[in-house]
Amino acid sequence: MCRKKVPDILRDGLSSPAGVMAAALAALIGGCTLPQEVSKTPRSAIEQLLLTQAVERSLEEITIPVAEGETVAIEVSGLQTDRAHMHVSEEDAAFGVIDSPSWDLSYVRDAAAARLGELGYRVRKQAAEASYLVRVKVEAMGTNQGKTFFGLPPIQSLIIPFALPQITLYQEQDQLAHVRLHMDVYESESGRFVRSTSKYVGSAYHNQYVVFFFFNFRTTDLVDPP
Repeated sequence: MCRKKVPDILRDGLSSPAGVMAAALAALIGGCTLPQEVSKTPRSAIEQLLLTQAVERSLEEITIPVAEGETVAIEVSGLQTDRAHMHVSEEDAAFGVIDSPSWDLSYVRDAAAARLGELGYRVRKQAAEASYLVRVKVEAMGTNQGKTFFGLPPIQSLIIPFALPQITLYQEQDQLAHVRLHMDVYESESGRFVRSTSKYVGSAYHNQYVVFFFFNFRTTDLVDPP
C-alpha cells in the first residue's frame, strides 16, 4: 500500500491555510502508485473482450499428440472462481462447467473445440464417441488492474469553506488479462495417458491515461476495441 508522510500540521485537521498549502505540496511532490489487484466489479465489455482475446491467443499455438483427422472429446477444468459455483463431480455430465452467472470454463471448452476443429480434428460431445479425450486444464484466467496517480487529490479543509478538486498531472489506469493452460490427452477406450502438452499463455491489455488535467488517450492490443 502507498503511504505518504503526513506533517504534524495535517494531523491537526488542516486547521490553517498553511496546512492546506502543505497538503497540496506533499501531494504534488509525491505521486501514489497502487499495486496490481484483481477486478472487484461486474465485468465490463472491456474486461470481457480482454479475457476472450487472451483465451484465443493462448490457443493459437496448441498442438496435441494425436494424428490429424482423429475424433476427440474435450473436457475443461480450473480453479473455482469467486463469482460462480462449479460442478466438481466427475460423474456429472456438466463436470467442468460453471453454473451461473459466469460461464468462463465452458467458453474455454468451446474455444478449444473450435481451434482443434480448425486443426483438422473431429470433435465429439462424449468421450465414448471419440478416440481420444483432451482435458484442458486452465491454470490461470483473470484480470489484474492497477492505477498510477501523480497530482493533487481532492482536499477538504476545515478553514476554507470549499473543497479543492482533484488536479491530475498524470494518471494511468491499466488492465491486463492473463490466461495460462495446458492439455492432457488420453485414449478414450483404454484410459491410457498419452501425453501432456506444453503450457500455453495468452494476454491482452487496455490502458487509459490522463495527462495535464484533461488530455485523455488509451493504448490497447484488443482487436476492434469499443
